[in-house]
Amino acid sequence: MKQYLILLTFLSAFAFGATAQNKSKDSAAPKNLVSTSDAAIAREATDKLTAKYQLSPEQSKTMFDIQARKLRNIAQLEPIKQSDPATYRGKMQSIQKGTLNSIERLLTTPAQKDLFQQNKVDIRTRQADKRKELTIQGASKEAIEDAMLEIYSE
Repeated sequence: MKQYLILLTFLSAFAFGATAQNKSKDSAAPKNLVSTSDAAIAREATDKLTAKYQLSPEQSKTMFDIQARKLRNIAQLEPIKQSDPATYRGKMQSIQKGTLNSIERLLTTPAQKDLFQQNKVDIRTRQADKRKELTIQGASKEAIEDAMLEIYSE
């Protein structure tokens, strides 16, 4: 009798695990899809960055994936934009940093890397100038953080 209970427990656990794996595959599929409008926006951004950094065809394909992922992640944040602005700002900063890190890893030639580093310096300089300007005006911390998010490229 004890053997039957052990066998029954093993079989039910195995069946449950197999079902769970199938469900996770099905639920993960829609997350990887890019809408037509997002694909067009990602393609436009990719074309600009391909020209800017003189990317190879392989790098250009990877850049499209990076841009599409960025747009997907931003679209997922839309529901909390109004309801939880602090969380929204934090997640947007993470998306921006992650995108920049992905682009930096993509670049291989010294000329590409130098141009990227110069772009990062320019962004920091513009952010510092804007932060100083808003601080002098007495803007709130939230307004300053929003302004920093707007000063972004790539």
